[in-house]
Amino acid sequence: MQTCLGYMLTIALLCFFTYALISGNLQNSKKLERLRQDVEEMAHMVLSKYAGKGDPALLMDMIDRTVKKHLPKIWDDLYAIKKSLKAGECPSLASGRQVFKIDERVNYASDELGAKIIAVQAQPVCPPNFLKSLLGMEFTANPPVRMLESKMEPGNCFAFKNDTAVVTIKLPHLVLIDQIGLQHISKKQSPNEDTSNAPKDFTVFGIMGDRDVQLGKFQYGCIQSNLLQTFTVRSAEKYDLLRFHFNSNHGHPRYTCVYRIVVHGKM
Repeated sequence: MQTCLGYMLTIALLCFFTYALISGNLQNSKKLERLRQDVEEMAHMVLSKYAGKGDPALLMDMIDRTVKKHLPKIWDDLYAIKKSLKAGECPSLASGRQVFKIDERVNYASDELGAKIIAVQAQPVCPPNFLKSLLGMEFTANPPVRMLESKMEPGNCFAFKNDTAVVTIKLPHLVLIDQIGLQHISKKQSPNEDTSNAPKDFTVFGIMGDRDVQLGKFQYGCIQSNLLQTFTVRSAEKYDLLRFHFNSNHGHPRYTCVYRIVVHGKM
């Protein structure tokens, strides 16, 4: 019983510490107020429903279910707040109160959250020497991990020869995916105002054990007014392994550049 109570208090302290850490900068944020209410609800459930009851297994199960219910909300808020602060966006003042609007969704295909590239089938733009091939350094100049980064700067992409490649990504958690997308730089950002190296047709598979489930065939339009394009996915299963098949580009004769992959959903 003491172990269970210790586990309960550890979770409560962690949640309150997270809330206190952020609320120092955004004390009146509506999102953080919701987070505080969620934490209070968790504590109330533990204290009122199971205090004094001598069933450690029941208490542990209740804590696990409650944490799993509230953790995605906490993660979504923390991720969005972090991205907004990094972008230099500040809360606006209205009637003497801080109002913080959060619209961005969590991108689970982000190296900041722990997503990783685990397999690549592609040809490097410049043929590597024997040593680089032996050490798996064929893509040193434009490594695949750049697809998981948020930097949208010219050249900060995964580049491969011609227009076909297969890339397998491991997400940090099992995710019920509802959107998959790509982002490319604009013509103004490109040194020669050419974005024909952007990927066009691509297919995504979810990997579950030895099964490959096609999540959809998509086409990135490279539209200058909509450089981040997301596509709806309807899936009944959660996945943490995704395989992207890039099948064509927008006409570049020598190579393709994938700047950013986006995966939205719920844990």
